[in-house]
Amino acid sequence: MKLDFIDMQSSDSSFGTVPFPPDKIEDKFYQLEFSSLQDKSRIIKEIASMIPWQVRVQDIADELKDPTLRVFARSVSAAVHSERISYRYSILAEKGHPNHYDDLEEGVFLLSSVIDSDLSYLEFRTYLDKIAIRVEELVDLNEDLASDEVKVHFLTRVLSQEEGFGGNHDQYEDPNNSYLHKVFSSKKGIPISLSVIYLLVAHRLQLPLYGVNMPLHFLLHFESSEFQTYIDSYHGGVMLDRSTCIRFLKANGFQAHERYFTHASSLTILKRMFRNLIHIYRKKEDRDMEKILSRHLLALDNKWKP
Repeated sequence: MKLDFIDMQSSDSSFGTVPFPPDKIEDKFYQLEFSSLQDKSRIIKEIASMIPWQVRVQDIADELKDPTLRVFARSVSAAVHSERISYRYSILAEKGHPNHYDDLEEGVFLLSSVIDSDLSYLEFRTYLDKIAIRVEELVDLNEDLASDEVKVHFLTRVLSQEEGFGGNHDQYEDPNNSYLHKVFSSKKGIPISLSVIYLLVAHRLQLPLYGVNMPLHFLLHFESSEFQTYIDSYHGGVMLDRSTCIRFLKANGFQAHERYFTHASSLTILKRMFRNLIHIYRKKEDRDMEKILSRHLLALDNKWKP
């Protein structure tokens, strides 16, 4: 059986190229350079809204024709980048909680770009594509045996055994556990970041895998007409039945309420990731990062005013 990849590219951009006339963006940067202090914030927001999330702001600055303006644009690219993150999150917040993960990749990429504005989306996307291809190849090689249960085994095998993704048990509160590009490199993360990697790979393969926003420990739920299971990405992709999840809840003082088994939306997942990070930076007394992340969380909460 051939699994078809979903196009992960946003419909509101032409990825890899400047998606608007160069003279238009040049004019905006020119306005910004010579604007009053009162107008600068507004113009930065306008520029931020024009640049697709897959395109680095620095690359836009580098394509400006006027060399003097290029220097200025580079000097303000960090401010434009930060504003663009909040703008994109505000759009995601307006969509609410659709039960799909079409926007999840954008959301977690933008979160990673908070600490690395030079991060390449092409490299980010390609890494996930290659993992999905390996799962697809296993399915194709075992087409006669590839039930939904077998597909889940292939998914967890590639991610946990071949790629080596697992929980960072020694440094659970390391902020790098929450930034996916860092997890790609270290192979270590926390339940929610590891689960997001599973979700992004499964989404490419159109597998019915969902996040489960359980207290204390984020899980995954595979649910098709022929097979259901819960997956713990933090512990090597081990499969769990519902009764085991219920025992975990009760052991930690929670009642087995149905809301703990609801499929989490992209928005829910991103908010939890942000709150985890804000909590970590607050404990570290890193007020700058706490402030930056709190601002973006306001956008996810639909409280950011462009």
